[in-house]
Amino acid sequence: MKYYLGVDGGGTKTEFLLGDENGSILAKYTGGSCHYLQIGYEGITDLIAAGLHEICTESGVSRNRISGAFLGLAGYGDIASHAKAIEEAVAKSMKYIPFSLGNDCENALAGALGGRSGINIIAGTGSVGFGRDDSGRTCRCGGWHYALGGDEGSAYWIGWSLLKEFSRQRDGRSPETELRNTIKNHLNVDSDDEVVNRVAVEWNLDREKIAALSPLCSELAGKGDPAAVKIMKDCARELADYAEAIYRKLDFTGETPVSGTGGVFSSGKVLTDELDRLLRKKGMYYTAPAADPATGALILAGKGNITVSFPDR
Repeated sequence: MKYYLGVDGGGTKTEFLLGDENGSILAKYTGGSCHYLQIGYEGITDLIAAGLHEICTESGVSRNRISGAFLGLAGYGDIASHAKAIEEAVAKSMKYIPFSLGNDCENALAGALGGRSGINIIAGTGSVGFGRDDSGRTCRCGGWHYALGGDEGSAYWIGWSLLKEFSRQRDGRSPETELRNTIKNHLNVDSDDEVVNRVAVEWNLDREKIAALSPLCSELAGKGDPAAVKIMKDCARELADYAEAIYRKLDFTGETPVSGTGGVFSSGKVLTDELDRLLRKKGMYYTAPAADPATGALILAGKGNITVSFPDR
């Protein structure tokens, strides 16, 4: 029996999966952030060592029996000059285990499309797109820092758009909808001016807190609030732009599947129906993910020996 390790390393948490060649999951472990800018290079070594210890203990499979591993780590490859230090940090904790290393958008694609070629958009607090064509060529799009106006279509982008629309309705630049009172009630403020104080002063423009406003927009859109519906459709346009840019740079044949991982894709059909409509104009279509990014890492670790079923359209 062959055993494989998949690691999905995100900026918030890191998922470890140990599976066998039959696709059975033998052990799971969740650790903290793996991003080297948050935990440092030694932190990466310690995090992976702890994860390995836990899954080997839980499964009873010793590390020298693991035939292969794939680690998709947030931040890897973003700054070329930092890649070697990350690789060395990982290698220190992966002795006796053959492994490959990539960015976490690679295993997100593998999980979302069950190892098939296509495109996946990650839209959580931030956003990024990644694609792989039939020849194995890859392309990444987005992932630019929100301070540069990046992370379009992300939860942060939705939250910021919500606040921008609030100010427009307050001034009369846009027609007033339920959105205005919903934001005030959610922030527990009596006046419009207090919204500025809450977000800019008390929150200090905290990215996570602004991103956490995005469910308000999807709820309002689900109720038909026209301003919220527009924001969600604009969000779909931004995500479609990622897919279209990747599609143009790679060589796909036939209708190309585009999947989405991250909390934004649970926003409802206002978003996903519009995204599918936009994609179909360009020879693509939207599909729900077949599996999660940690399973995608396991698929890549198995190099074709582990598969998951791909849902029909």
